[in-house]
Amino acid sequence: MTDPTHDEETIERLGPEQGGGPPSLMPWTLAVEGEDWAADLEHGAPLPRVGDRIDFIAEDGTQRRFRVREVVHTVQGSASERPPVRDEQFGPNSTVDGPRDHLPRELRAGLPRVIVIPEPEPGS
Repeated sequence: MTDPTHDEETIERLGPEQGGGPPSLMPWTLAVEGEDWAADLEHGAPLPRVGDRIDFIAEDGTQRRFRVREVVHTVQGSASERPPVRDEQFGPNSTVDGPRDHLPRELRAGLPRVIVIPEPEPGS
């Protein structure tokens, strides 16, 4: 019998920056290109990559296949970087309407948008 710890020591493990480690579970938004709908995931799931296939099961049991075309990540200045509502001087969204005197030092991430295209039905 071989010692499994010896094998683990000789194999260089990939770090998260190289795509290693367990899959990260996070919520994301599915957006169907060319159709008028998008939906947020109710629970965290691995973030798909461009080219991945996504199978969708509708409430009536019908199934559709999609292919991931693009994954878009959105960031914005963190709440600690924005003025309190009571201090806004330029309207309900002063961070957009007001003057910009600095770049943010902290960011917060929005839900990634997984943009998919419908795949043709098998045999069509």
